[in-house]
Amino acid sequence: MMATKKHPELSGLLVVNKPKEMTSFGVVARLRRVTGQKKIGHAGTLDPNVEGVLVVALGKATKLIDLLQSRPKTYTGTVTFGYATESQDADGAVVEEQPLRAAIDQEQLDAARADLTGDIIQIPPIYSAVKVNGKRLYEYARAGEEVELPKREATIYRFDQTSPLTWVEGQPYQQMDFLAQVSKGTYIRTLAYDLGQKLGLPATMTALKRIAGSGFTIDQAVPLDDLLTMDYPKILTHVHSIESVLAWPKKVLTQDEVFAVKNGQKIPVSTWPQNDAGYYQVYDRDRLLAVYAFDADQDLWRSRYFFAQN
Repeated sequence: MMATKKHPELSGLLVVNKPKEMTSFGVVARLRRVTGQKKIGHAGTLDPNVEGVLVVALGKATKLIDLLQSRPKTYTGTVTFGYATESQDADGAVVEEQPLRAAIDQEQLDAARADLTGDIIQIPPIYSAVKVNGKRLYEYARAGEEVELPKREATIYRFDQTSPLTWVEGQPYQQMDFLAQVSKGTYIRTLAYDLGQKLGLPATMTALKRIAGSGFTIDQAVPLDDLLTMDYPKILTHVHSIESVLAWPKKVLTQDEVFAVKNGQKIPVSTWPQNDAGYYQVYDRDRLLAVYAFDADQDLWRSRYFFAQN
């Protein structure tokens, strides 16, 4: 059932603990049905074999998807050394094997992780959704067509080893668990693969879970199956407000300013002083109307996100 008088349009965020074996689009489709919302979308794709935090925006909160996607994400996972796959994760066909004859040197592993911390360049796997000339890389791969893989900038804020190196039972491979906090657009499976390359070894990401993203943590996430069995009032208790994810300075407006904001007018810097954040959340009393961003070229404030009804 779509939004009705009984189920009006919601504006806010649901923090979902996505299960494995489901696409992010599939999560959104199911939540669209149970919430009755037309405007709904997610803030950062998780591959089907990856579980964890998926933030779903409802109603006017969909305007914030670009903002939410730009925030750092944190993952835990496992990288296995000794073989590599075409997709750089456990779902792909093995394309390279190099059985380990001795344990990996811990100091070399620490140095390799350090080299992959900070600003780096990644080349995403051919089996990925990155677009080249309007076509996704996996479409080239499935068609057997050659394409030059693009280079992408990424920032790795943390890349920590969280378990000792251990041998995979019955296999000539070693593995370790990790925690990685990364910028938008980072491919964790490529990070795992590149770690192996630093050691002169093929490597594959064999497990992954997103434990934080878009300003929310796994502790705040509700299992999808639970949400799908809730009645509408119960779902509402899990909706985070738009205001809860805005971190910029707040400004309560005069009535003249309320009129100006509702009509999308630009505001001179002489009226609203510039601040370090470059943004203002603007309110009519306690009601959020919009977010304004500072335009340095024109030395004025302009509407960036508009939430209020005229």
